[in-house]
Amino acid sequence: MTTDGQKKMSGTVFITGGAGFIGRELAKKLVRKGIAVTCFDLGEQFVRQKALFSELAEIGDIRCVVGTILDRSALAQAIDGCSIVFHLAAMLGVKRTEENRLRCLEININGTDNVLDAAVKCRVEHVIVASSSEVYGEPARNPLHETDPTQGKTVYAVSKLAAEELTKGHSQRYPWLNHTIVRFFNTYGEGQVAQFVISRLVKQVLEGRNPVIYGDGTQQRSFGHVDDVTAGLEAIMGNPRAFGQTYNLGNSNEVYTLTRLAQRVIDTLAPDSGLSVEVTGTFDGTDRDPHREIYSRYCATTKARDELGFVPQISIEEGIRRIAAAGEIHEDWPFNP
Repeated sequence: MTTDGQKKMSGTVFITGGAGFIGRELAKKLVRKGIAVTCFDLGEQFVRQKALFSELAEIGDIRCVVGTILDRSALAQAIDGCSIVFHLAAMLGVKRTEENRLRCLEININGTDNVLDAAVKCRVEHVIVASSSEVYGEPARNPLHETDPTQGKTVYAVSKLAAEELTKGHSQRYPWLNHTIVRFFNTYGEGQVAQFVISRLVKQVLEGRNPVIYGDGTQQRSFGHVDDVTAGLEAIMGNPRAFGQTYNLGNSNEVYTLTRLAQRVIDTLAPDSGLSVEVTGTFDGTDRDPHREIYSRYCATTKARDELGFVPQISIEEGIRRIAAAGEIHEDWPFNP
């Protein structure tokens, strides 16, 4: 996916969180197109993805650097010589961020500041920073456009809003530093841990268990496959039209209540199994509660379509099948900050 105004930039692409769910899929796409990539992530992440990175090293130019975005010196050394930075590293997960608020703020805010500072020192041409649909909180209307109010409910949402402002602030101070902000809407796909809803539901059905939905099951979301989302990131990379812009990236055609989503997993993977959706009606025993739950939030991607040519291709059924076919679904991240 490219646009007429897309500019070819020299040098390596740098990805923080490069061994993470979205980062490694982006790296895979870029390396297979002959683009040099440096992935920067924690050692535990690279260990879990050892086979993938060994495969990529055989077919293209990829460098794996172990480090943390809290280390300013390591970042500056690793980014030096790169022309484009994708900042995807973050602390994720409801339970992890709510139970480790200071750590969440440190990683997502201070870490972003460190990445931007290194980008300035190394004269990077374009920084693409990952934000989240969480920044919108419980919206007054759907679908959500980039100009709608931000009113995040969680510490994670606050950290992402702060990261957005840090990005804008660095570009304001250093006008030559082009930036783009992307707000992901429920990205899912192969290799995602079962802390996220679609992977969890697929894992339950593959194990012959009824898929479980917490709350009343009417919560409504839009779900974008990682293959589509990373195609959107590619379209942003080095594209002058994207400079200074914010984009929703998701799939506005795939909007589901959680109950309907769970039933779709059954219908796709085990239609004759006798499995049924279990709706608990409460959040007991989970890391969610009625006060922080978002009941209806889904995206409009018309801006990304009109400016970037972003048109998602992966249906929810195909996405579910891909997750099942990929094999093992890890229960959790390989570490707990």
